[in-house]
Amino acid sequence: MTQTVYTNYWQNRIGNIRKEHGSYKSEEEAIAGIKAWWELHKENHKHVQYNRTNSGALEIVYDDNNYVYRIEKRTIEGALPKRTYRLKKAGEVESLRGKYNLNKESFLFDELPEPIRDRLILAMADINKARNHVYDSEGRLIRGLEDKIRTDSTIPFRKKIPNLNI
Repeated sequence: MTQTVYTNYWQNRIGNIRKEHGSYKSEEEAIAGIKAWWELHKENHKHVQYNRTNSGALEIVYDDNNYVYRIEKRTIEGALPKRTYRLKKAGEVESLRGKYNLNKESFLFDELPEPIRDRLILAMADINKARNHVYDSEGRLIRGLEDKIRTDSTIPFRKKIPNLNI
C-alpha cells in the first residue's frame, strides 16, 4: 500500500546539515508539528516566511535564510509510524531510569505531563522516536536514550555532546 506523506526536514544551509523530523498525512499537520517543536523549546520566531519552491516543497524560513524547515511531499510504502501509546507502568519506568542512570532532572517520555507528551508526539510524529530520548521537565531533549556522553579529555568538548538527530 503506497500513500502520500509530507515530511519535515530542518536544514542548516551554512553547514549543509539536514535532519528529518517526521512524516505527516497533510502539509497542515506538518506545519503544526514544526510549531509544536517551537512551542516545546519556547522559540518565538517573528517574521516567519512560507515559500513554495519550484519543486513544490514548502520552505519555512525563520530568523535568517540559513536555517529553514522544508516540507516535502513524497510517496511511501506502508503506514506512517504509530503515534498512539499506553503509558508504561511505574515499575517499568523505575527500571528504565536505573538502567540509563537518569538523575532527578532527566525524564523519560512516560514521566512527562500529558500536554507535553501530546506536543512531542505532534512534533516527532512517531511514538518510538519520542520514547527513545531523555527530556527535561519541560519536554526539551537532553539526549538520546542510548547516547553516552564521553568525559575523557582527549576529545574536544563539541564532540562529547550527542547528536540528537531530531
